[in-house]
Amino acid sequence: MGHIANKIDAKDKKLAEVLNGQRYKIDVFQREYRWQRPQIEALISDLASSFTKSYHEGDTIDNYNSYDCYYMGPIVLCVDDKGDLSIIDGQQRLTSLTLLLIYLNHLQNRLGLIDDLIKDIESYLYVKKGGKKTLVINVESRNDVITKLIQGADISNDDINSQSESIQNILDRYEDISTLFPSELNDKQRLPLFIEWLLEKVVLVEVRAYSMDNAYSIFETMNDRGLSLNPTEILKGYLLSKIVENAPQNEEKAEEANTFWTERINKMRTITSTENVDMDFFRAWLRAKYAETQRSRKTGSENEDFELIGTQFHSWFKNNTSRIQLNTPSDYYFFIKSDFDFYSSLYLRIYENKYTYDTICPELYLNSIYSIADSLSYPLFMASITKIDDDRTIDSKISIIAKFIDRYANIRTIQNKNITQSSIRISIYELVRQIRKVDEYSLANILDSEIQKLLSGNSSGIYTPMRVMNNNGYFHYFLARIKYYIDEKNELYRFKDLLRSRKHSSFILYPIFNIEDLLNIADEQLATSYINSVANFCLIQRNMIDEYKQHQNIKDKISFLYTNGYLPEMSNIPPSITPIEFLNIRDNNIAEITHQIWGI
Repeated sequence: MGHIANKIDAKDKKLAEVLNGQRYKIDVFQREYRWQRPQIEALISDLASSFTKSYHEGDTIDNYNSYDCYYMGPIVLCVDDKGDLSIIDGQQRLTSLTLLLIYLNHLQNRLGLIDDLIKDIESYLYVKKGGKKTLVINVESRNDVITKLIQGADISNDDINSQSESIQNILDRYEDISTLFPSELNDKQRLPLFIEWLLEKVVLVEVRAYSMDNAYSIFETMNDRGLSLNPTEILKGYLLSKIVENAPQNEEKAEEANTFWTERINKMRTITSTENVDMDFFRAWLRAKYAETQRSRKTGSENEDFELIGTQFHSWFKNNTSRIQLNTPSDYYFFIKSDFDFYSSLYLRIYENKYTYDTICPELYLNSIYSIADSLSYPLFMASITKIDDDRTIDSKISIIAKFIDRYANIRTIQNKNITQSSIRISIYELVRQIRKVDEYSLANILDSEIQKLLSGNSSGIYTPMRVMNNNGYFHYFLARIKYYIDEKNELYRFKDLLRSRKHSSFILYPIFNIEDLLNIADEQLATSYINSVANFCLIQRNMIDEYKQHQNIKDKISFLYTNGYLPEMSNIPPSITPIEFLNIRDNNIAEITHQIWGI
C-alpha cells in the first residue's frame, strides 16, 4: 500500500457538505482575498440565472430537489498530519460564498419567515470540534470582521479602511452582495427555495491531497494553461481551419493570421493584467454586433443569442457564420486581420480610458468606480461604432455612451432600483440592438429617450429630500461626485483621492451630527431619519477625524468642516444655525447639484 502522503481523493460535494462540520485554514503564505465587484456580480448573476431557469411560479421549498445543479469547479485541499484542512485553491470562491450566506441569513430574518422556512445558515458558518467553536473558514486575521458581519454589528469606517487588503475586500464585497442581490429573489416565496437550492444543488469537486507538495502539484497542473483549450483558442482554431479549407495555397495567410491573433491576445492580457480578458472581449464584441435574441424573464425560458454567447461563444459563432457573413476563406482571413483587429483595438481603447482620467470624456473614468456590469457596458460601447468611423466620431460615441451609463446607473440607484446584471440585462441588451451602427445624433436621441422613460416612469426620479443612507459604499461615491463636481475647476483633488482607501490621508464617510445634537426633536423616528440622511454625512480625511471629534459645540463642528473644505456645497452659513436648519439647507443644495450632474 502506498504512503498516505501520496494519496489523492476527489469527490463531487454539494456546498452544504463542503461547509458543514468542517474547519478550514488558509496558510499565511497564501494570497489575500482579492475578488472585486465584477467577480461577485458574475457569481450572483450565474447563480440567479441557474436557479431561475429551474424555477416555476408556485414552486415551494419542497421542489428544490428537482432543480438542476450548478457546478462551480474544483477546490484543492491539503490534509495535514493532524487532520486539519488547508485551502490550496478555492479560497476566493469559498470566502465569497460565505459572504453570500451571511447576507442570506440576515435577509431571511428581515423577511420574517415562519420557523419551518428559516434555514440554520449559521451551521455552515461556524463549526464546533474538540469543544472549540470557530468559523468554518478559520483565518485569525479575518475572524473578527467576519464575526461582526454575521452578528450584524456596526463596523466603523475606521475598521473598513485601516485593515488588511483581505478585510477591505471582504467588507466591500459584502456591500456589493447587498447591492447586487436580485430583488426578484427577495421575497417569502422564492428566498427559502433559493437558499435550499444554493446549499443542496451548488456542487464543487473537492480534491484532497495529503502532502503540501502533492496539493500544489495538483493546483499547478489544473491551472497549467497548456493543458486545455479555452473558448478563444477553440475559436481561433476554427477560423484558421476555414482559411485553408479547400484552399491549401492559403497556408501562409493562416500562419500570418495566427501570429497576429496570438500577439493581439497577449497584448490584451498584458495591458489589462487579466488572464481571461480575451473571452470577455469576444462576448462583448459578438453581443454588440450580432446577437439578436435573448432569454425572456419567463421562468424555464431557454438561453438565446445573448446568453449563449455568454456561455459558449465559440459554439454560437460556428452556428451563426452566415449572420456574420463568413462564406469564403478570404472572409475568415479578413475577419481576423480587419474586424478582429479593429474591435480588439476598440476594446482596449475603452478599457484604457476607463482607468485614465481623460478630459474629453471624464464620465468614462468617473463611472468606472460605480457602473453597470462590464458584460452590459462593453457591448453598449461597441454597438454603435463601425470600422468606417474616424477617431473623432469614435470618441464622440464613447462619450455619449459613457454619459448615458453614468446617468442611468446613478438615477436608478437614487430611485432605489437595482443595477444588477439580472435586473437590467433585458433593457440594456435591447438598447444594444437599437443603437447598432447608428450615427451620433441618433445614438444621443435613443439614449436620451431611455433616460426620460426612467425619470418619468417613477415619481422617485426626483431626488428625495433627506434620503436615508442604506448603502454606505454608494453614498461615499455619491458624495465624492458632489465634492469633485464643485472642486473640479480648482483641481483640489483627483477623483480617486476622494474614494475609500487605506491611506492615512484618505477620505471616509463620517456623520456630522450625533443623536445628542438632535435632542430637541420630539419625534424619535424623525430624529433617526435626520441622523441617517445623506445630508448628515460628509467626506472627511481620516487623519483629521480625531480633531473633529474634539468639537462638541454645533457651531464649532460646522465651522471646522466648512473651514477645511468638507462642505463644498455650502456657502454663507448663518452663525446661529440649528442642526435641523443646516441639514435642510444642505439637503436642498445637494439636490440642486444632483440635478446639475445627472439631471435628476
